Amino acid sequence: MADHRFSLSLVGLLMVAMAFLKGAIAADYEVGDGYGWDVPPSNSSEYYPSWANRYEFKVGDSAVFNWTGNHTAAQVRNQADYDNCNTNATEMTLYAVAGVRVPFTTEGFHYFICTVGTHCEQGQKVAFDVIAADESSAPRATLFSLSMFLSALAIIIQAMSIAETIVYAER
Repeated sequence: MADHRFSLSLVGLLMVAMAFLKGAIAADYEVGDGYGWDVPPSNSSEYYPSWANRYEFKVGDSAVFNWTGNHTAAQVRNQADYDNCNTNATEMTLYAVAGVRVPFTTEGFHYFICTVGTHCEQGQKVAFDVIAADESSAPRATLFSLSMFLSALAIIIQAMSIAETIVYAER
């Protein structure tokens, strides 16, 4: 019975550890959430800025651009190209495949526009203000490895406890 209580305690500890790890692992943000990457409703120039203001983006996180139809996600290098919907910007990275995942590797603003027709002028653009990752989230790989180790340990101990119960019942 003591082994069973130990197993349950370990599982509880694992659940607490996973709750702390949730904030330490990089996040993927689907641009526009369920609406996706499209010309905003009523051509609202505030749709995507309002969406982005609901989140805190950190180095290591990613933006995921999902769309149907004819769109692009082009990363322009500065606010002027973003503000002016400059689809001819000399420094631009063009993503033309829906579902593209763009990781944030540096702090600062990251600007994206749609280069199709007048989509950008209709509000299909977003700026991400990316901040440094928390000190507590820096060792992400180590925390992930620890969580995997604890998960495996909990499974092994639980299996041993079940096997011991079966052997005891057979006596």
